Amino acid sequence: MTDRKYFLPAAASLVLAFSLTACQKAAETDGKKTRPPALVSAVTAEKRDLPVLLAAEGHIAALNTVEIRPQLTSIIRDIHFREGDMIKAGQLLFTLDAADDQASLSRAQAQAKQVKAQLVEADKNLKRARELAAAKFLSDSAVDTAASKLDALQAQLAAASADVAAAQVKVGYTRITAPMAGKAGRVDVHPGSLAQQNAATALVTITQLDPLSVEFSLPERDLTTVLAAREQGQVSVVVTPQGGQPRNGALSFIDNTVDRATGTIRMKATLPNHDQRFWPGQFVRVSVTAGITPHAVVLPAEAVQTGPDGRFVYQIAGNNTVSTRPVTLLRLQDRLAIIDGLQGGEKVVRDGGQNLRPGSEVRIASKPAKASQARHASASGE
Repeated sequence: MTDRKYFLPAAASLVLAFSLTACQKAAETDGKKTRPPALVSAVTAEKRDLPVLLAAEGHIAALNTVEIRPQLTSIIRDIHFREGDMIKAGQLLFTLDAADDQASLSRAQAQAKQVKAQLVEADKNLKRARELAAAKFLSDSAVDTAASKLDALQAQLAAASADVAAAQVKVGYTRITAPMAGKAGRVDVHPGSLAQQNAATALVTITQLDPLSVEFSLPERDLTTVLAAREQGQVSVVVTPQGGQPRNGALSFIDNTVDRATGTIRMKATLPNHDQRFWPGQFVRVSVTAGITPHAVVLPAEAVQTGPDGRFVYQIAGNNTVSTRPVTLLRLQDRLAIIDGLQGGEKVVRDGGQNLRPGSEVRIASKPAKASQARHASASGE
């Protein structure tokens, strides 16, 4: 009787424990059965020929820029343009004081004229000396002396002519003209200012605005693609300024060295700018069309998920359950993901895959659901 009194409570406790465990498992089973499918939007992987668009950020640069500097130190007499004007090639920009240089030119010209007159006289004397020597009225040494004097005067005339040419060059420096067409920049001098030959700042800077150059860099992995496209013909470049309309240009330069510090290579494109909508130094977005990728499998970028083992997509089976398919992201282009790992035609989850697991049941929305709505629907189903 004593033993029976001790073992009855223990048996009752064991039965109660088994009962509680069975109830808990039943409740979990009922909970799984009643969990609604996650609401998702679906998309079908598409296979098509896709242009290869390489995106970059760049800035506008002038093809030609020239600083106008004086070649001599003199006073500015006149300025024949206004800052910001469009300048034509050969247009007169500045006139400097030419009084001293003009006087030097006149002096050189007078000296040359004097030597030329002496040369004419020396030539006559030489001819007369030769005639007298032929008649035995003058010695040969006198003829040689006259010939030497003629040679000396010819040399003096050459030197005087060189002095005249040098003086004319200096006078020409007092009229400063534009070496090319372009837009004039800021002018910090005025009539009466001293134009110094070795001044730190230029009188004015002229910048060519049409056409312009676009400078940008691409990762070195894209170099082979660009070179292959260039072999097939001209490579098109689309340039878009902030808040502006895109414009087509053409690739004009590929640098001969990859920057090892950044792993990029510099490139340039030529851009028409007849309406002056682009400006040197301006930031732009650049898109390079480098051929076509045939039979590319594309998906919306949001359909590609990232997990511990890499990128994947949720493929939807016929019974509306999902499974993971690993994919390789080749590149992103126009909010599309170009991938490797699908054949095309597979139905995958576009939005709402944040809380899915392999084998999860889904309900496909009649219209593409926004990512925020899909996340909310998935969360309410747990």
